[in-house]
Amino acid sequence: MTILRNAPLQIALFFLPLVWIGYVAITSSERADAVQQARSHGDSVAELFEENTERIIERVDQSLLVVRALYAQDPLTFSLKFWSDKARIATGDVVQFSLIGLDGYMFDTTTGYSGAPLYLGDREHFASVMAQADDSLYVAKPVLGRASNKWTIQLARKLFDLARNPAGVVVGSISVDVVGRIYDTAKLGAGGTLVLRNANHVVLAARGVDHDTVLGQRAPNRVEGELRDGFYAQYWNENRPNRRDRLITARRSRVFPLIFTVGISAQEIYSRSDLRQKVYLGGALLLTFIIVTATLFHWRRQLALGRAQRELRDFASKFEDALRNLPQGLSMFDGRDRLIAFNRQWLELYGLEPEEIRIGMDFREVFAKQTAVLDVEAYLVDLKSRLEQSEHISNTVPFPDGRVVYVSYGRREGGGWVATHEDITERKASEDRIERLAHYDSLTGLANRNLFKEHIDEVLAGSPGPEAAFAVLLLDLDKFKAVNDALGHQCGDALLKQVAGRIKAQIRDLDMAARIGGDEFAVIVAPGRTAIQDGAASLAARLVQVIAEPYHIEGHPVVIGCSIGLALVPEHGTRVDEILRNADLALYRSKSAGRSCFHVYSAELKAEADQRNVLEVELREAIWREEIDVYYQPVTELSTGRVKSVEALARWRHPIRGFIPPAEFIAVAEAGGLIVELGNQVLAKACRDATTMPGDVKVAVNLSALQFAGANLVDIVTSALAQNGLPETRLELEITESVFLADTQENLKTLQRLKALGVSIALDDFGVGYSSLSYLTAFPFDKVKIDKSFIDRIDRCETVAVLKSIVQLAKALKLSIVAEGVETSAQIARLHSLGIALGQGYFFSRPVPLADLPLQSPVPRRGRRAVA
Repeated sequence: MTILRNAPLQIALFFLPLVWIGYVAITSSERADAVQQARSHGDSVAELFEENTERIIERVDQSLLVVRALYAQDPLTFSLKFWSDKARIATGDVVQFSLIGLDGYMFDTTTGYSGAPLYLGDREHFASVMAQADDSLYVAKPVLGRASNKWTIQLARKLFDLARNPAGVVVGSISVDVVGRIYDTAKLGAGGTLVLRNANHVVLAARGVDHDTVLGQRAPNRVEGELRDGFYAQYWNENRPNRRDRLITARRSRVFPLIFTVGISAQEIYSRSDLRQKVYLGGALLLTFIIVTATLFHWRRQLALGRAQRELRDFASKFEDALRNLPQGLSMFDGRDRLIAFNRQWLELYGLEPEEIRIGMDFREVFAKQTAVLDVEAYLVDLKSRLEQSEHISNTVPFPDGRVVYVSYGRREGGGWVATHEDITERKASEDRIERLAHYDSLTGLANRNLFKEHIDEVLAGSPGPEAAFAVLLLDLDKFKAVNDALGHQCGDALLKQVAGRIKAQIRDLDMAARIGGDEFAVIVAPGRTAIQDGAASLAARLVQVIAEPYHIEGHPVVIGCSIGLALVPEHGTRVDEILRNADLALYRSKSAGRSCFHVYSAELKAEADQRNVLEVELREAIWREEIDVYYQPVTELSTGRVKSVEALARWRHPIRGFIPPAEFIAVAEAGGLIVELGNQVLAKACRDATTMPGDVKVAVNLSALQFAGANLVDIVTSALAQNGLPETRLELEITESVFLADTQENLKTLQRLKALGVSIALDDFGVGYSSLSYLTAFPFDKVKIDKSFIDRIDRCETVAVLKSIVQLAKALKLSIVAEGVETSAQIARLHSLGIALGQGYFFSRPVPLADLPLQSPVPRRGRRAVA
């Protein structure tokens, strides 16, 4: 009892718990922060791992479908190696493609294998695909290829003949190393892992673990139990013999039968906090040593009371220095809510006056004058309630002046609590800035694509079923690219800002506007007083009208339009991808209908889209097989009836649907990226056919803007001329103003190189473009072709005035003029009187095959009219 009444010992018993409680509180907080950061990083890497792998699998699956379709057309002569080289399907991530017959033997492969027949009927991918009731992609465990001698993941589908009878299996093999490339950039640290499994939890690829021991194995693993039927899980994989503890993030693909896991080792997660913990431990041990040493020394030298008091004061000073030098504010209250310890940082954080705060004050008395927490009593009640349920809790306290303080509480063993207080204002502001950059468009201030999709997900998850009714509008600006190219990107950005302002002015606070692309916007329309379809349609009509009103950008008057697609939820979809796809189909209809309008999604639009997709596949096959015909329409001298040149035009006779209009399949070719190869074929055939025509007849070939995007257009034209022995002077290339709008400077250089070859350059559809006249001064054309719309209105005086101006301009620039769409003798007479020497249209001839081309036409008779 005498010992307990000793003052130095009482001080030691008081401060030692304080030191170690502070140590525990700080280290626990840092370890908790480390885990939270690891969870966030694991989520990001897993999501990126999933997206990259799905993109690879999707590309291979598309190639499997193409190979299968080509094989079904002609199984007897089909060569996988030929189509692989022609279509470049076995490149990049693909090791090989193989065809396996019903007997289990491989009968074709892209590797050119020529050894003994390989029996693959015992392979998992063959047996499983043949046993499937449906026609779906099967992802098999990795195997060591008998033909390729590489470890690969097998992607397989059934193979059919033309009658849709099973003919075997088509297999695409990708290297197991492909799916793990993200590992080098994921920064998972020591012990980090990436593992890809199929739906049966068989390991397909792995990085960061022993590759040879796990590949193709289905070892017991917690991911199967954690995911169950879900798509996401995160858990600790602990207490495994001779293996590291890891934080595992698991995701199940919504598209393919695949499971992705990312592991971050506990050693990596806690590496920085463990280092700091050692520093804090050293400080705590040092303070403990000082306290204990001072107390024992005083006890032994109790006769020297004066010296003991000086040592005690020295000890107190050192302890105060320790508290004063802590990076955080610190406070401690006992079980009766009385203040028992604090430091200067704590006082400064809360604006407390040092002379007004003393040990023993009640919590309510301490914070009576502060302004951060208005109801101190309610705050205290909530704090005690939470401490009863957990030893460590935290709060974030916002101050009226904008500061934010993070408070971490630790429950004391004998009652009360110890708290560390940290000013996180700058960190919070930085996090808010990062959050805004991640979710908002920096130019317009509208939500970006990520926040837009997240908001749709939140609405769908918050109110599933019919009560979750809302609408999605996708907006695409018409003529924006022309304005951007003509006035520059700075004016384009200013225009986008004004468009965003007009959109925000038309929607309600309940709705959300977003910029999801360059000149693409979107709106989520929440339910209102009227039916959701009526309200959304009314908004779409207003937006079309408002956006079409004139703008003034840096002194320039600008007029654009807006096309809108509208989808309703849940009628038109209950998933984000489905809703956006259907709204995009409605937007496509608006563009096809002439733009500056809106359409609501319907089932017919999806059917049309499916039909376009089928047509694109069939067109691709027709181009590969060179089944596109070239027809010719003559350009005739009006005064003599002589054919001066012929225009080459692509025609497609579908084996089932017959002739498909050029407007239909050319649009499909441009949208599907087939227009370049189609244009090259037409160019080659036209040069070949021209060699059979009279030497004074030129052949004209149309070039699209997409052909100029490639760097080898001049080489292609040179090669077509050289291979067929056609003089350069007999080739004429027709372009529209879209070539200039695509990339004016680069395309202008390409045109100059083509002109230098000796070929003629003609400007097609003259007079209907955005700035056709300006292009005549930008490049020395040889010919202009007046658009058919002028010829149809040639009986009007204002049209005649325009045509006279064009003729005068052409004479000044020494250009030939061709009138397109000539159909009557009256039109010929009027054109001849205006001084236009050449004409083209149904009056002379429709586009016909080479054999039917009237190269020696008579002088046209008056009164004749072409049949439309």
